[in-house]
Amino acid sequence: MKVFRRHMGSLSAPVLLVFLLTLLPLPALGEEPSAMSVEGYPTNLGLAHQMAMEVSAQVLADLQGFLPGQRVALREGLEAAGNPVMRISMAEVLRQAGYQPVDPGAEAAAILEYKILDLRIIYTGVDRRALGLRAEVERLGNCVVAARVVDPETGVDLGVTQREVLVSDHFPKDKLELINSRTYAFTSPELEERDWSKTLEPWVVGGLVVSLAWLFYSNQDSGD
Repeated sequence: MKVFRRHMGSLSAPVLLVFLLTLLPLPALGEEPSAMSVEGYPTNLGLAHQMAMEVSAQVLADLQGFLPGQRVALREGLEAAGNPVMRISMAEVLRQAGYQPVDPGAEAAAILEYKILDLRIIYTGVDRRALGLRAEVERLGNCVVAARVVDPETGVDLGVTQREVLVSDHFPKDKLELINSRTYAFTSPELEERDWSKTLEPWVVGGLVVSLAWLFYSNQDSGD
C-alpha cells in the first residue's frame, strides 16, 4: 500500500480505475442467478427448482410418518451437482410442513438423507409453429431422488422411498440465451438442431409413391 501512495499522483485515471476494480470482490463462478423465469417461461435453473420442489414434496409425503420429531437433519447421501438445489427444496418443503431443518451433525430427532440419482435438462429439438414463423425449443426435465429417514442414535433406517418427476415444455428459440443457466452443467445443455430432412423424408417418399400409383393407373385407363 505504501508503493501505491507514492505513485498515485503519477497514475492516470483509467489505470487507477482498473487497479481499484481489482480490489473489489468478484462474484464466484457459478453463482446462482436470481432469475427463475423469463417472460413467463422457467429458466433451466427455475425448472430444476420446480422439479426438486415437487420431488421433495413427494418424498416428505412418503416419509412423514417416520419422522419422530420436528427437528430434522438434512444430509446428502451422494455427491451430485444438484445437491444445493435439492437441499434448498427439501428445507423449504420441511418448513412448510412445520418441521425445522438443521445441518448434519446438529441435534435432531431424525436424519433425512437424500440421493440424487438423476437430475437433468435436455433439449429434444426445435419445432416450428405457425407455418415456420416462430421456432420453439422443446425441453425435457427429469429428477429422480432416493431418500430415507435414519435414526441418529442407531443409524437404523426408519423408512425409505424413491420418487421421480418428469416434465416437458417448450419456449421461443430467441429466448435460449436467457433460458440457459450457467450455474450448473445440467442447466446449460447443448441444443442440437433437428434434421428436418429426416422428418420430411417419409412425407416425400409417401408423396412419390402416391404419384407413381396415380400415373400407373392413369396409363392403364388411357390404354383401355
